[in-house]
This record gives sequence, C-alpha cells and structure tokens, in this order.
Amino acid sequence: MPENLIFGVDFSGASAVPNNTWLATGRMSIAGLLEIIDVKKVGSQGLIDELIKHKGQAVGIDSPFSLPVEFLNHMARSQQRTPYQSFQEMAEALFFLGQPAFIEMVKTFKREPKRVTDKWKGSLAISPLHRGNPSMVQMTFQCIQLLAKLPADRFYTLPFQDKVADGCAVIEVYPRDTLRFFKLKETGYKSKDKKDEPQVTSVRHEILQGLLELKEKRGLTYRNVPKLAINKNLVASVTNSDHALDAVIACYTTAMFVEAKEFFIDPFSLDDLDILLEGWIYRPFIET
Repeated sequence: MPENLIFGVDFSGASAVPNNTWLATGRMSIAGLLEIIDVKKVGSQGLIDELIKHKGQAVGIDSPFSLPVEFLNHMARSQQRTPYQSFQEMAEALFFLGQPAFIEMVKTFKREPKRVTDKWKGSLAISPLHRGNPSMVQMTFQCIQLLAKLPADRFYTLPFQDKVADGCAVIEVYPRDTLRFFKLKETGYKSKDKKDEPQVTSVRHEILQGLLELKEKRGLTYRNVPKLAINKNLVASVTNSDHALDAVIACYTTAMFVEAKEFFIDPFSLDDLDILLEGWIYRPFIET
C-alpha cells in the first residue's frame, strides 16, 4: 500500500549539478493534516531516486509536462511523420531527437504558443516554448524525459495515463496560480538581487504563514482543504529560498488534489482532445 506521502517539486532545467530542483515531502494524516517533514535541494538528476525511495500517493511538479499542439504538429511535419496520437509517442520522438536538436527546432519555430491549459480561465502560466527569463525550453524537455523514465508500474502521469493500482499519481502544478486562488501574494518572493533578499524573505514568510493559517482564518471559505503544518526546523530553509517555497506550495496543491478534488476541474470535461497531447495544470479553482 502507498505511504501517506505527498511530494511537491520545484523543477529546474539548468545544467548545474545539482541544479535548483527542490523536493518537499509531506505526510497526510487521516484528520486531513499535511505535515511538511522534509524540504531539500535534490537536483533534477537525483529526483527520480528520491521519488522511488517511498511509495507516495502523489507528486506535483512545477514544470510543463508537454508542448503546444501547434508546435507538436510542426515537429511531426519536420520528421515527415503523421501527427502524434499520444504523450508516449511524443516523448519517444523527443528522446530520439535529442535536446540540442529540439532546442534548435524551437529557435527556428520562433513563435511561443500556449497550451489550452496555459490559457484556461486567466491562468498566469507562460508557454513551454518561452525563451525569455525564465527560459522554459530546456526545462520542459528535461521534465518530459523525467516522466518517461519513471517506473511504469509505480507511477502514472495525469491526464495521459490510467491509474496504477497502489501507484503514485504525477500531476503538473503551478504554485503562482495556487497563491492567486487563496488570495495570497503571488509575486515579490523570487530572489533577483542579494540586496533585495531581506524584502523577498519577508514576503516568503508572509506567504508561508498565510498557508499555515488557512484553516483557522478562512476555513469556512475553503472547506475540506488540508491543514498545513511544517516542522519548525524547516521554516528557515523554506523562507530562505523561493525554490523551496515553491516546492512546498506544489506539495500543498497536490495534497489538495488528493483530499479535495471538488476544487479541481476534470480536464476531460472540456471535451478538447488537445489535452491528451498537451497535458493539464491541476490548479484549484472555484466557478463563479
């Protein structure tokens, strides 16, 4: 049986070893408490090993899981093949294409279209083909490769794959959309310059406190969401790094998905077949 563990990942595509990929681990209780028990920088190369150490319930990753259909059709034409019919086909094609050739193809494509999920209901998400700061191209490629390498008998990626008995669900999340949902500060907590560090650290602390106090202060508005708790020894790590905080938000979003699915839209309810290729960001949402 799976352990009552929920994971959140702030994914990085940087070439440094280890890069700034952070993993937050939380334990769910029967009473609906998500306790963050570990937050650490693992690097993207070490992430799979960390995930398979335990039989988790679900992992949420802050990174695009696929590419816009407009680009995928361009990629298929460039390879003189029929359009991709599944995520697995696309991932295999990327594997054989390789990262350098993929990046060059993106450069020649020039446009930065968004996926259906990136545009849905005013999401703040940017295109997986975004080349600015932050560049999403290399990170998207590496995340797709990561998903393809996860053991198929242990992990299943939504919405592409069917549930695996006692397996770990893998979902794409976007912390900024989660913060907007809870009406918490969604900007101003990213480190850009050392001189700004005291200010951004203060904003991170405010965001973390807002999440910790959700049930006490706004429990009537957000019923059934998990109550967040964190080991006091980890608070400094989280407030000192925007990557660590994003991993915690990813973990909390994933716990919400497990415990309170009424806050999430079923992507198949949109009746849009592009979702089977482009994927879906599992973000909390209330129809107004």
